[in-house]
Amino acid sequence: MRLGKLALISSSLLITLSTSIPNVAQAAQNTPISGAPPAPASIDVPDTPIQTLHVTAREVVVDVMVTDAQGNSVNGLQQSDFSIEENGHPQTIRSFREYTPATQPPEPPFVRLPPGVYTNSHSTPATGPVDIFLLDAMNGGISVFQAKRQVLEYLRTMPPGTRVAIFWLAETGLHTLQPFTSDRAALIQAVSTDRVDVGAIGNAFTRQMTTMKAFNQLAAFVSGIKGRKNLFWFTPGMPINLLRDGGYGWGNIDMTMVHHLMDTYELLTAAQVAVYPVDPRGIVGLGRTQLKDEAVAEQTGGEATYNTNDLTTAVAKAIDKGSQFYSISYIPPNQKDDSHYHTIKVELDQPGLTLVYRKGYNAERLPTVDNPEPGPALMKASMEGHAPAATQLLFDASVEPATGLVSGSQSSLPKPKMPPKSAPRTIPYDILFGLPASQIAFAKDESGKLHGALEFDAVAYDITGTRVALLTQTVNMPLSAGQYNAFAAAPFHFTQQIDLPLGQLSLHVGIYDTISHKVGTLEIPLTVRGNAR
Repeated sequence: MRLGKLALISSSLLITLSTSIPNVAQAAQNTPISGAPPAPASIDVPDTPIQTLHVTAREVVVDVMVTDAQGNSVNGLQQSDFSIEENGHPQTIRSFREYTPATQPPEPPFVRLPPGVYTNSHSTPATGPVDIFLLDAMNGGISVFQAKRQVLEYLRTMPPGTRVAIFWLAETGLHTLQPFTSDRAALIQAVSTDRVDVGAIGNAFTRQMTTMKAFNQLAAFVSGIKGRKNLFWFTPGMPINLLRDGGYGWGNIDMTMVHHLMDTYELLTAAQVAVYPVDPRGIVGLGRTQLKDEAVAEQTGGEATYNTNDLTTAVAKAIDKGSQFYSISYIPPNQKDDSHYHTIKVELDQPGLTLVYRKGYNAERLPTVDNPEPGPALMKASMEGHAPAATQLLFDASVEPATGLVSGSQSSLPKPKMPPKSAPRTIPYDILFGLPASQIAFAKDESGKLHGALEFDAVAYDITGTRVALLTQTVNMPLSAGQYNAFAAAPFHFTQQIDLPLGQLSLHVGIYDTISHKVGTLEIPLTVRGNAR
């Protein structure tokens, strides 16, 4: 596929404008023109300072699923039917809303890209409920293949409009298989992708830390979506004690681990993520691991699924119930971060109904996470897989075996020496970038000339997380004022060529705008074979 075949879906790209404003001393020689707001008018500042009083209050949001004796969702209840308590004391309901599939806004049309073309311009839902499938290949080992089969069975009959994102957890961390979409074919294709990064060789502590980091990333990924998120964690026997007390009640005596686990739980709570542990192994009996499944689900407002040979039906029912719920909020009487656990109890004035909701919260400051700063730090974190894909710059990328040498392209890693007559150990690949030029920011110098610069990066990792290829190139774009309008009206294309070793790789590609400091990144699963063509 050459540049002419790169699919740039202009209608699906949101134009991101620079909002950086230089300081007064630099304005004359370094004035961004891409989307920069006009300079504010001069105003007189009064001598008497104006004092502003800011008042904030903690609001507790509780999502409640209500089912009848047959397990069917119960709709049409009113706020007056519910009562809620904290630590045994009745609370006044501040807000109330019923969510059903009919109340969800329509999803933008899914744009299907040609084979080999990827994009980071997926539409993220503004509100829930949404569903997340986490296929745990690190803790689950070969049971992840059973989970894949069951997920595929569900997707083939998934109700229209169900919004799902699919992730893969390996020893190398969290990998995005498919961002949120209701397109059945795209989801099936993502799950059907062959992967060999299954199992783990690290110790239990390393696996737990990797798992917690993945959950923290997921919480950050969905935190901008309002409302409920249902996280279906396909893993056998709850490999980590993800409880509100950090698992201490299960015999975990490592207090460092306890505090990490508590922080993860609080991040999930703040993002309104309900965890649904799903054991893909079928009938295995009851034991301690199933009790931990129940505890994790209860504390987050989800439900545990295990000991069934019809997992597809069980998951379908759980997703259906998770899409129909009541959201209740109240202002708790204690607004202090007392670090204590506060119990929540919700009741209905109608007998015979079952309520599922989270049973409490820790009244403490939300844990601080290492969110990278915009610019180079965000670029580095996203390219290393330590942060969700960055979408400040939206672009498409095509990856295919190279047909010729791209001028100026070379790998920054030395090529290994090959024994005579041996098969090539690396294959050259072309990475073709495309983005609307109107996203690119420019600065104006004293002579009126415009200067823009984009950094294009590509990093490849093997299944052990080892970096096996790296390429960084910067493209400078000097323009006259008369050239800018024509430049901004067309897509901008750029091609890199990188040598990749054989095997399954995770290829991260990204663009960094050095003027606006905006970043766009994308992870591409890629299997390099000796007969690439």
